[in-house]
Amino acid sequence: MVDWDRGSYEETGEELMPAAEHVVERAAIEQGHEVLDLGTGTGNAALLAARAGARVTAVDPSPRLLEVARQRVGQGEFVVAKAEDLPFEDRSFDRVISIFAVIFSQEPDRAAREILRVTRGRALITAWEPVGLVNDAFGILGRATSEASQTPHRRFEWGDPDNVRGLFGEVGVERASIDFEAPSAEAFMQRFESRHPAGMLFKDVLTRAGSYDDVREQAKAALGDGEPLRLSSSYFIFTVEPRAAG
Repeated sequence: MVDWDRGSYEETGEELMPAAEHVVERAAIEQGHEVLDLGTGTGNAALLAARAGARVTAVDPSPRLLEVARQRVGQGEFVVAKAEDLPFEDRSFDRVISIFAVIFSQEPDRAAREILRVTRGRALITAWEPVGLVNDAFGILGRATSEASQTPHRRFEWGDPDNVRGLFGEVGVERASIDFEAPSAEAFMQRFESRHPAGMLFKDVLTRAGSYDDVREQAKAALGDGEPLRLSSSYFIFTVEPRAAG
């Protein structure tokens, strides 16, 4: 399991800010709306929602990241909690936003039920589309880590709209993309394995298994040889209307 208190997710959070900007704009937040930023991380969506006039509640299982979000946003409520067990009353929020966060839930059915329960307006969830070079590279690392783990498990594929419909009923689906840059594939890998919580987990597990160097080379090769490295990753924005989902 990824320990989000590790590393320096702040750097990734900065890169993901354009996605938060796009989703918050799509959410059509109004003055006084109650907004839940589910899996706030460093607080991107919470910050933007507060600027739009919302009363913000930010939730994350990582106390360290939640404190980073609190310092950035400066207003609202900040709660250490998981998507599968939200400490809020039914229909508490006009908007629920989850930017590449609930997709890490190990109990997606339970997380989906909680989202439906606490939302009285709509929920917007982003999930990576399983295409492109970054997906290929991370897929190599993730599959090898799962195989090497003593407790491998199959992750729910949030990048398949039909799977998401199975959780929520009818959902709106929109595609968008975000760009990443690094001096080289080697620099991209060095930062991922030393700074990103998931990359640190992959390295730990595969190093213990004695396969990290080989798997790392495969992942690096999948990124290409551009210098500088420029990558684009597409993602889905799923819009859930709980009343319509029934």
